[in-house]
Amino acid sequence: MLQFDLSRVVIPKTLGILDLNHNGITGNIPVQWTEAPLQFFNVSYNRLCGHIPTGGTLQEFDTYSYFHNKCLCGAPLDSCK
Repeated sequence: MLQFDLSRVVIPKTLGILDLNHNGITGNIPVQWTEAPLQFFNVSYNRLCGHIPTGGTLQEFDTYSYFHNKCLCGAPLDSCK
């Protein structure tokens, strides 16, 4: 099981697949990740919080890519309060 703060992670701008499901990852999804041409993305079953960044492909993935996180919000999940 991986445990780290996702907020500080930089991914290559050419990354196409990222699967981090079922870990103990905390933090939020960095805005810079919207620049990657992701074709597959899954951060479900972690402890992520915050707004899912707009732009890029992050909002094109279904809710299953984000399920069971501590407090993620924004499309495709419920809006942030």
